[in-house]
Amino acid sequence: MLSVRLPAPLEARLDRLCRETGKTRSRIVKEVLGGYLDGSVAAAADPTTPLGLPKDAMRRSGHARVEARSLAMHRVIAEKLRNNPGLLEAAGENIRRWRRQGVDVTAFAEWEAILGRGVAETVRVLTDPSEEGIRLRQSTPFTGVLTPAERRRFYEARRS
Repeated sequence: MLSVRLPAPLEARLDRLCRETGKTRSRIVKEVLGGYLDGSVAAAADPTTPLGLPKDAMRRSGHARVEARSLAMHRVIAEKLRNNPGLLEAAGENIRRWRRQGVDVTAFAEWEAILGRGVAETVRVLTDPSEEGIRLRQSTPFTGVLTPAERRRFYEARRS
């Protein structure tokens, strides 16, 4: 058994994540630590790095870098959603508009179900570092939530 004392801000973030996901503290810590140790989870980010990206995110190539950036961007989207639950409707409208334009993917039905379960579940999915979270973020209905300037910061982070 491992016992670790966390700094108060990290403790608060962990408690909030537990409420949002319905997972226990132990489960979250096991998932993140396991992913960190095997190098497979982008969520094992040092919260002090710019934009919440893992320290090595910008040195990664290909998919790993894109997935780390997507997760960091969706964490910002999740925070905006917490502050403005009306973004759920905007995301649903994006899906409806894409369908009217003839675009439909399996993930849209999944997203509609997730959106229908409310803010907490949507935030959980947006910030889920698992393969399923990665897959769903690839078809995110939250386009337009980040401003062009916010998006640019994530893409420019690689150059700095």
